[in-house]
Amino acid sequence: MTSRFPFTKAVQIAVCGALLLTGCPGTGDMGGRGSVAGLVAEGIEHDTRECQIPANAEALAARLLELVNQERTQRGLHALTLSPQLTAIAEDHACEMIEGGFFAHVNPYTGDGPAERAIKAGYVFLALGENLAGGQPTPEQTVAEWMNSTQGHREIILAAQWGETGIAVRTGGEHGVYWVQEFGNPP
Repeated sequence: MTSRFPFTKAVQIAVCGALLLTGCPGTGDMGGRGSVAGLVAEGIEHDTRECQIPANAEALAARLLELVNQERTQRGLHALTLSPQLTAIAEDHACEMIEGGFFAHVNPYTGDGPAERAIKAGYVFLALGENLAGGQPTPEQTVAEWMNSTQGHREIILAAQWGETGIAVRTGGEHGVYWVQEFGNPP
């Protein structure tokens, strides 16, 4: 198997839908790092356009939420709650990227970004944020790279405005595993 470089992207959208923060590919590698909790995305397949749900997807998402909430609460911020609606939006976007062969906040085929996806799903928000990652096999590596990012990921995770989140992990595509985390501030 060839070495893959993980990628991360971040975006934050205000109520007006203006793009405030964007990210770019990360430079970390998987380097054999394991998970403290022992969770690794199952069934990672590269270069397939079939979106797969890892058998342990719920445990991976729960661990990612736990790690994000640890980062928030240790800084005096409230923990986020899991939103089924934001989770569905995240899951759909992860599969869009795998099946469409792209890694971006905006779908190059439809032109839809995070705000358009949320509106189409009926999610009402005052603000919306999105972090993407590709290639990281564990929740620990994903959150560590987001927190060490200079591209807005850390700022999105630590924004006080968020009340809820949605998380998806899917396998397939160029990066093998895709992580999508939506952040919402409902009215």
